[in-house]
Amino acid sequence: MSTVGLVVNPTAGRGRGRTGGHRTGEALRAAGHDVLDLSAPSLALAQESADAAVRGDGRAAGVDALVVVGGDGMVHLGVNAVAGTGVPLGVVAVGTGNDLAHAAGLPAGRVEPCVDALVRAVEARTTRALDAGRVTVLAREDDPAPAPGRARWFAGVLSAGVDAAVNAHANAATWPRGRARYARSALREISRYRPYGYRVTLAGTPDPDAAPATLAGVPLVRADGPDGPALVWESPGALVAVANGPRIGGGIRIAPHARLDDGLLDVVVAGPFTRARAAAIFPGMYAGRHLANPGVGTLAARVVTLEPTTAGAAPPHAFADGEHVGPLPLRVELVPGALHLLAPPPAP
Repeated sequence: MSTVGLVVNPTAGRGRGRTGGHRTGEALRAAGHDVLDLSAPSLALAQESADAAVRGDGRAAGVDALVVVGGDGMVHLGVNAVAGTGVPLGVVAVGTGNDLAHAAGLPAGRVEPCVDALVRAVEARTTRALDAGRVTVLAREDDPAPAPGRARWFAGVLSAGVDAAVNAHANAATWPRGRARYARSALREISRYRPYGYRVTLAGTPDPDAAPATLAGVPLVRADGPDGPALVWESPGALVAVANGPRIGGGIRIAPHARLDDGLLDVVVAGPFTRARAAAIFPGMYAGRHLANPGVGTLAARVVTLEPTTAGAAPPHAFADGEHVGPLPLRVELVPGALHLLAPPPAP
């Protein structure tokens, strides 16, 4: 049989992570697989263990699959361990958000259906190829030689506006739990925000000649760049999201038309909303209704560069899959088929 690396967040989903981790290990062993527990006291140590297991060095040489148990934070860990390696990723989605699992059609929330689907996928060795975003932190004018580091990956959404500020506050908050914590953080950050200064460069649009003249009410400027012909959106704004998947924050449909395997990133921008206007639009984001607002626009691309400008306040640090990435400027490139997600075979 196979050797499966297992990483568990025991606190995910108000304790479902602990139960889900125990049941996953138990079910995989009962099916005859070797299970290597890669869990650790911290996310950073768990990432190191998962990386070593996937790359076949250290004590965890040669795992045939990596399985994460928890929410989207665990998914982010798994994606960064396996993206581009060919090692499949299994997800037991028992956290509070589970945005990737919902987008991929996997069961989420209840332990038993999640574990059952995972074990059936491992047994059948069935996977689904998904795209992933690769993020590189670029040199800044005030720091032309940042410390070198490897690229970061994400499967869902990279946020770099008021949505990122909300994410940062929600991660730091301890109350309330679940979606209510995100909503409370949103109200707090919207009440404090001032429009940020952005330059967003989009390359690899499907048909640049057919691109709209404006996006969120701001003219799109054609330019040539290192990634080929590009469109540039430069404006103060409230929100910039670079989406491979449709959801953030446990159900906010920030990019409702994004697909995990279409070879494109959906870039969502919002112009310089007032605080009152931003607060009025936020509730409709759970259903994707914000895209109907003329101050919000979306455009598909394969490579996106996000830069801060002095036309507004300094943008917050970017988050991807709910995890901290770093300050702008950033370059985001979509890599088609970078992930192999374990998915159960269709029912007969």
